[in-house]
Amino acid sequence: MGTRLIAQGLDLEHDDPALWNLTQPETVAAIHERDVAAGSDAILTNTFGANRAWLARFACAGRVVEINRRAVALARQAAGRGRFVLGCLGPSAAPQPEAYIEQAMALAEAGVDALLFETHRVEQAEVALHAVRARSELPLLISLAAWPDETERTARRLVDLGASALGCNCQAGMGPMLEMARRLAGVAAVPLITKPNAGLPDEPRASPESFAQAVPALLDLGVRLIGGCCGTTEAHVAALRAPLDAAKTRT
Repeated sequence: MGTRLIAQGLDLEHDDPALWNLTQPETVAAIHERDVAAGSDAILTNTFGANRAWLARFACAGRVVEINRRAVALARQAAGRGRFVLGCLGPSAAPQPEAYIEQAMALAEAGVDALLFETHRVEQAEVALHAVRARSELPLLISLAAWPDETERTARRLVDLGASALGCNCQAGMGPMLEMARRLAGVAAVPLITKPNAGLPDEPRASPESFAQAVPALLDLGVRLIGGCCGTTEAHVAALRAPLDAAKTRT
């Protein structure tokens, strides 16, 4: 969402993607709608930095609930019937567990189907799980920015702390994601997540076709939540749709 809003004029020096839920909701809604039209099964809320610790930079710490509720409403309206809305939480809340709790509860009360903690380090994910698990029965999905060498021990610890799915996001292209999936396959009895980036602004972009080509191998390795991070668009969603539908037909 961040890179797509930058393409629409967002200036990160003076603004934040989460604030656009209030200031330019039609732009956020249009991006969700394009993803749905391209075949997405789930919409991720525009709330990566919508926590008290991060929003204080913009004198908006007191608007956490309002911003998260609005984000869920925009995503839910675009998703329609039969699709999931996942509440997105970034790692900037990690120094303040209560900031995780406030945002998670706002998303949960607004009606998300699960909470996705994205781009976290291991220690940040542990803080998030400790803070939220006892307060919510929603699935808690953990996506790390990178996995440590002790993959198996880390995965088992996160599952023991309450993770319902594990994976990685924002690595460049599908190659690192396939390697991550191979490392995690069979380690923990939870579904796997993969969300590669397709290139940051002013960088070469990974093609939608490269995303689609990786789908069969990802499914074989136990990946069940497949999407994209920075630089991906509805074209990547559409490219993923065909091989996923083909896999459904075979099974």
